[in-house]
Amino acid sequence: PARALNGAMSAVLAPIVASLGALESADGTIQTEPFLAACRLVLPVFDKLGVAFAAAKSDVSGNIERLAKRAPDHAALFDICRAEMAAGTQASDAGCCKGLLWLKRFLEFAANLLEGLAAEPRTAPLKEVAHGAYATTLKPYHGWLASSAFAVVLQFPPSREAFVNSLNGDYENMTEVARKLRPTLERIHKFLHENGLHDESKV
Repeated sequence: PARALNGAMSAVLAPIVASLGALESADGTIQTEPFLAACRLVLPVFDKLGVAFAAAKSDVSGNIERLAKRAPDHAALFDICRAEMAAGTQASDAGCCKGLLWLKRFLEFAANLLEGLAAEPRTAPLKEVAHGAYATTLKPYHGWLASSAFAVVLQFPPSREAFVNSLNGDYENMTEVARKLRPTLERIHKFLHENGLHDESKV
């Protein structure tokens, strides 16, 4: 597809796409450090959504760093959760299993948002796309307070044009980020479900 702004690639999105191609070891294991590095590269997308998203970005960053503290001892991402399961601490709200679960949900939100904006005919307002992405990824697990807070955030996004321009009009890489993220997110989802770690209670 043709790109806006003279065909320039987004300095935010292009590194994410590149990083998502190197998350797994030869045997298909999701590697902790490359995964977290890719997650850190997603954070600027939340910056582009404006100051109202600062709290959401802080949540995502906190979950990344929670997992990062365990990374030196666990090269494979899921081994962090397995260690908590062995210790019986997997249900802790301050643990890495919960951290990975919420990180997955926020990444799903980001993927749905970028994919929704890139979908033809590319006219839907950012507020509408963001509401749709939120409804399918985070809202089912947000209680009244969290839902109310997010509803306020979603009232004041930048315009579609301003947000898309902040990403250099790079629709191709918006689509690529979502396409490359999904298989990893699906594997994380499957692992959490199979091990009874997909806590569906609301916060």
